[in-house]
Amino acid sequence: MAEIGSIGFIGAGKMGSALISGVLRAGMVKPAEVFFAETDEGALRRCRKKHGIEAVSTGSLAERCRVVVLCVKPPVVLPVIRQLAGALGPGKLVVSVAAGITTGAIEAELAPGVAVVRAMPNIAATVAASATAVAAGATAGREDLELAARLLSSVGLVVELPEALLDAATGLAGSGPAYVFLFTEALISGALKVGLPYHEARALAVQTLKGAAAMLEADPESHPAILRDAVTTPGGTTIAALHELEQKGFRDAVISAVEAAAERSRELGGAGKK
Repeated sequence: MAEIGSIGFIGAGKMGSALISGVLRAGMVKPAEVFFAETDEGALRRCRKKHGIEAVSTGSLAERCRVVVLCVKPPVVLPVIRQLAGALGPGKLVVSVAAGITTGAIEAELAPGVAVVRAMPNIAATVAASATAVAAGATAGREDLELAARLLSSVGLVVELPEALLDAATGLAGSGPAYVFLFTEALISGALKVGLPYHEARALAVQTLKGAAAMLEADPESHPAILRDAVTTPGGTTIAALHELEQKGFRDAVISAVEAAAERSRELGGAGKK
């Protein structure tokens, strides 16, 4: 198994801070081997206070670290890479968690021999429950991909995919928590409408989501439709509710949401090349 060595995070917002927490909690590296660079003073102070690690310039980070993790917004990825290209040589690994920006676009700015891996974690990384997809670039070998996956597994589940499917994974898992939060908000609102107090409605809604997820996880081979049918008795409350959801276009709306997010990820990739 490849050693991680020193690791640097460019960007210490929610995702960068979550990944720092993950690698430190997992004992993958010592605190003295972790560095971060951040231009926002508030985020810099919070990260330094929370993790007790050293803040350095992006140039110093690129020179010191074997692994560089880009936790910046998509439009910033390529400008940052262009700044650091001279300090990133063969044997180093760049991991980008920015939506849409392809490994090819990053590789084009770097010297030959710099490995690039693209990843799409989600906000649940902040509670070590991310669903993350990873894909290797043309310059990344098996060991590079495994190293990146090991790093990202410190904050949740990791699935390896061909890069051509990473925008689709962004539409599902990258943006997915927001869909679930909106659905949960709607569940609570419905409960309020029929008389439940807010705190009880919220507790029941959250536990319902956890329970349903636990059932799906307990039987990976079972299609969700089978589990849905198990809840749906003839002439009962559930079939009445499901009929209403279908009448209102619930399924189509969710499918369209995943498609829209995936398409936006592809658009961000195109904008990043300009």
